Amino acid sequence: MPRIVDSMRKRNGDSESHNTSDSDKNHTNRCEMIVAMEDSVPGDDNYVLALCGTQHEPEFRLCAGMSDYSCVVYSVNEGLSKMMSLKNNTSPIVGIKFSPSSKNILYTATRDGSITACDLRAKGKVVAEMRDGSVDSKLKPLASFDISSDDKLIAAGTEHVGGDAFILFWDIRFNSPNNSRSDSRKNDLLGGYWESHMDDVTSLAFHSTKADVLASGSTDGLINVFDLTQSSEDSALNYSLNTESSVDRLGWLEDDHIWCTTHTHCLQLWECEDATPYGKYDRASIAANFLQEDQDSCYLVRMHRSSSSGDPFLLTGSTIKGEHLHGLTITSEGMKWCSDFTGNKQLVRDSWYHAKSGCLITGGEGGIINLWKENEANLLQGNSDRKSLVKSNGKSSARDKHRTKPY
Repeated sequence: MPRIVDSMRKRNGDSESHNTSDSDKNHTNRCEMIVAMEDSVPGDDNYVLALCGTQHEPEFRLCAGMSDYSCVVYSVNEGLSKMMSLKNNTSPIVGIKFSPSSKNILYTATRDGSITACDLRAKGKVVAEMRDGSVDSKLKPLASFDISSDDKLIAAGTEHVGGDAFILFWDIRFNSPNNSRSDSRKNDLLGGYWESHMDDVTSLAFHSTKADVLASGSTDGLINVFDLTQSSEDSALNYSLNTESSVDRLGWLEDDHIWCTTHTHCLQLWECEDATPYGKYDRASIAANFLQEDQDSCYLVRMHRSSSSGDPFLLTGSTIKGEHLHGLTITSEGMKWCSDFTGNKQLVRDSWYHAKSGCLITGGEGGIINLWKENEANLLQGNSDRKSLVKSNGKSSARDKHRTKPY
């Protein structure tokens, strides 16, 4: 990621955005992603809200959080095999995630203010439950959650409640089914932050290697980065980044770099210490340069990091032509079209990437779960194309120069 940042700044300055022209994108090596596995979830008008999985290999697990409050768990190896359906939730799902240390423990956060841990070895039995234990207060409706990489902390973001928006924390070890503490200590809330955001906390993301670093995003437009080792909220708040929009999703790329998608379908790339994003791609630009459609039809799903190239890529689609689904990669030269998803049948609501196999899983409003792999025929052709590109890269042409456009 530093190589991307440095290259962009030397050429264009910190506050500019980067587009790829039509002539450039047509010469980009684009791969075809095809459906390797597919399953349809049961129920009329039931669609996929959220996806999560484990990074085990070769067999890994996948969970889909559904609009009917259920969770469907799969085992993925040679096929997409349904393991079980969990139906203990009584409120809309706002997030699902496997334990970082166990493929058998699945956490589910729901809007009614609770987070449950289910043991898949015991047919999905609820073995722990985290709630706001404040005396004489109603449970705060949740909007997001995440688990630290060391499997010790759970953080949950709330909706705007009584003039405040909260980030709540629980120690997983206090709520573990193996915990020997008395029930009076079970489900205890460690504490929370309530001064850093003024509206719904829509997204939380722990750093992948720094377990005490947490990024939060809100509809108030702020991305906040906290050091949870500090004793107070004020001292824990290391960075506050103003997107000048409303944060939908965010995540870490590497080191101190954050990606963010907004509710206006804009992608922003941030370095924590900067006052402005070093990469910014708005809906109109993405729709015009890549989808070739009206900007109102463009939607952004999620960012992932490719295991083959190492570059981050954005999954995006069209609401008018619901089968249109594309991958756009971010390199030192800006945004480029990198993949087409052939055979998509729905508007995609969420995606999850299995890094070791390079498979992307999508789920959406058609109630369909797809596992995508790169077409092997294109892999062979791509290798041939890359050999010829090496020979022709000695000289640069005018069309290789990427123009920038401020937003």
